[in-house]
Amino acid sequence: MKKLLLGFLAVAAMGLAVAQAPLKVRIGFNPTQNSEQLLPAAQAIADYIEEQFKGTIEVEVFVPTDYRGLIEAMRGGNLEFAFFPPDGYVIASREVGAKVLLKSVRFGNPFYWAAIVVRKDSGITSIQDLEGKTIAWVDPNSASGYVFPRAALMAQGIDPDTFFDKQVFAGRHDAAVRAVLNGSVDAAAVFANDDQNKSGAWTQFLNEEEAKQLHAIFYTRPIPGDTFSVAPQFAEKYPNLTKGIAAAIQRCRVPDCTLLKDLYRIDYMVPASDADYDVVREARRLLGLDRE
Repeated sequence: MKKLLLGFLAVAAMGLAVAQAPLKVRIGFNPTQNSEQLLPAAQAIADYIEEQFKGTIEVEVFVPTDYRGLIEAMRGGNLEFAFFPPDGYVIASREVGAKVLLKSVRFGNPFYWAAIVVRKDSGITSIQDLEGKTIAWVDPNSASGYVFPRAALMAQGIDPDTFFDKQVFAGRHDAAVRAVLNGSVDAAAVFANDDQNKSGAWTQFLNEEEAKQLHAIFYTRPIPGDTFSVAPQFAEKYPNLTKGIAAAIQRCRVPDCTLLKDLYRIDYMVPASDADYDVVREARRLLGLDRE
């Protein structure tokens, strides 16, 4: 009887240990830049969230090699949350049921722009000057690096496939602006934090002297901010934890908390709704990307 009792206590202790193990939460980060630069900032966010929940959750970081990787990871049940760009969120919402929780605010705006940038010494001063030249897009699933600027050109009657001599995908915003800087392409479509030629991918990823050599010649209409979104299964199973993690992200605001600033130059995040991203869906329809 004593042996049976000891055995029962051992099994009970094992069960208690399992019950008290931290819940694993995986967060995906949009690969806007070189992973060696992005990973430390992403890990700092993960550590911050863990600290907020006093060891009850264990946060893992995932940085894919391309924009589509976040969507596929959530589809496969390998992501609970993701920092989706606007276009990526719209696709993830449609294909895997992702739910937007928050959107980013930069310089007081819950939106940003897409810009087409060129070298200042190129002699290119307008979109018309780019006819027969080369352009770098970022990624087919980038709102500012492809969808919005391409849709804006088409709305002006410009067919990029015949207008440009060559089109390439740089893969990341930092690679796109550097391609313009080194002359690999004549222009690139990237994000901008304003429509006044003050701040954008070229000022963020290049040093001051390099950034001075580039400027924007074209801006799109505003794009709703990048999202912090959740997988539908997780939101349904853990609604309170979902709200708690979103609240923790919201509490990170400059100047007291600079983690989001270090990550994606985000000042803070605010609640968002799915309807905020209808403008992205409209741009995708214009490009024929969402034929249903």
